[in-house]
Amino acid sequence: MDVFQTIRGWLSLGQIHADEPDEEEGEEKEEEPEEEELKDPMEELREDCSNEKEISKLYDILNDCNDRVNSKTKTEETCEQELFDFLQKRDDCVSKTLFDHLQ
Repeated sequence: MDVFQTIRGWLSLGQIHADEPDEEEGEEKEEEPEEEELKDPMEELREDCSNEKEISKLYDILNDCNDRVNSKTKTEETCEQELFDFLQKRDDCVSKTLFDHLQ
């Protein structure tokens, strides 16, 4: 007996075939009331904060570092500090108003 067959037997996994219809295909789906799609206010705030002058400058520094690292075939530079500087400043900006937007 193959090892994989033994493991399948232990786990009792059923096999799925592409040509088999789904169980729900024959059943009629109940109509659900439409719900308003929730938006994450943090994403909008991050975008707004990224447009601020100081944060935008840090983003440009991060991109310059990234371009510099990608242009070299062998380097030990990682742009880690530039990334953390940008993320910290942006998240500080977001945290000032995030809780005002939560419901």
